[in-house]
Amino acid sequence: MSDEFLVKVRRAIGFDGLISIIIGAFILFLPGRSARVVAGMMSAALIAAGLFKLLSIFKKNSANGVTRLGHLITSVIYIVAGLFIFIDMQAAAISLILVVGILTGMAWLIEGIIQLTILSQMGTNKVWSILSAAISVIGGLSLLFSPLLGGVLVWSFFGITLLIIGIFKLIQYFTLKN
Repeated sequence: MSDEFLVKVRRAIGFDGLISIIIGAFILFLPGRSARVVAGMMSAALIAAGLFKLLSIFKKNSANGVTRLGHLITSVIYIVAGLFIFIDMQAAAISLILVVGILTGMAWLIEGIIQLTILSQMGTNKVWSILSAAISVIGGLSLLFSPLLGGVLVWSFFGITLLIIGIFKLIQYFTLKN
């Protein structure tokens, strides 16, 4: 590999590490604000998607009236949803954290149930599989029964993970040869 390529890889690792640390610290130390920022980004994306769909109605090569009507309805829904998020960012952030908690709980619960159903296909030592399945089921149920607290914990864990990854990438950046 050329030296120029290695320098670019090293810079990319350093930049990625720095961004990961900044975002991880933002999520960890300001979870409410970071959730509002993510909700705002989702809102902007919904409005932009709605506007692009709305513009596609006026293209001459659109298929037929039913397709145009579908694009019109979809674009209005996207724009209205984006505006509702912008109107109350606090409620949108709480909803985002609730969705994170509920979806994570569902994923863990399903994963635990699947592990229990394939237990008969495991080898002779099933202790770790049973333990892993039990932890997944208990964790999933706890998130489903308390999705807001669980969502905040998952959101904080995400911030911690980004922070740790960023630190390791910066260490890698500084230890790579110039």
